[in-house]
Amino acid sequence: MPPGRTYWVDRCLGTAVVPAALRKHGVDVRTYTDLYPDDPKVPDARWIVEVSALGWVIVTKDKNIRRDQEELAALRRACARYVCLAATSMRGEEQAACLVHHWKTLDGLVAHKRAPLIVTVTRGHVQWLDGERWRKVKHKR
Repeated sequence: MPPGRTYWVDRCLGTAVVPAALRKHGVDVRTYTDLYPDDPKVPDARWIVEVSALGWVIVTKDKNIRRDQEELAALRRACARYVCLAATSMRGEEQAACLVHHWKTLDGLVAHKRAPLIVTVTRGHVQWLDGERWRKVKHKR
């Protein structure tokens, strides 16, 4: 993995299981509490801009960000790279396993697509928003 690409794990994915699994996989990870150790309630529209200004890639399971007009505008304005784990019924270990399973695909997409970039990940596939159309990505092994 090229030096300098950092993935920021949102509070909704926790600070232990998912970040540890990604780190074990060789990913440079920061967590919500790394950036906001004393503030558990930073508004999404604010942290989207701040995380993106650092050049970090957002990893979250908050699907509402891409549906809320203010937050979607923040993603676009900040040229954010946003990866959303869209499978809602998973626990920490399952979330980590899903992200690790698709990691080469995700990282390749982040490396080669222009920001703003909106990506969703499910157990079965990865897709990205190309304008108004979702495009599935072939799984990389």
